[in-house]
Amino acid sequence: MTIVEPIAPEESRLFFGNSYMNAVVIEIAALEGDTFSPKQIVQATGLLGSIVHPLIHKLRDAHFLEFVGRVPGERTLLYRIRDNYWWEAARRYAADRASSTDRRDTE
Repeated sequence: MTIVEPIAPEESRLFFGNSYMNAVVIEIAALEGDTFSPKQIVQATGLLGSIVHPLIHKLRDAHFLEFVGRVPGERTLLYRIRDNYWWEAARRYAADRASSTDRRDTE
């Protein structure tokens, strides 16, 4: 049994140059569905919107995400993952993390 430990902010800073990028990436990867909003990531991570929005913009500027549009009649922005091997690795990490959490809850 592999236990996936969460990447700490210090390790996130080492890998991504930002203390919170790993949390944002993992929550995006863990979402089910075609599109997501920054608000969903704010709620999932507990981070401030002022932290999440710039990180999503960085991912978009690096072509890891694409802007889809707005929710009709709202200001809510929608994004979609641009699939590549990097996101697949993030999805695996998110799934392993979720299953190790589930196992701990049942023990």
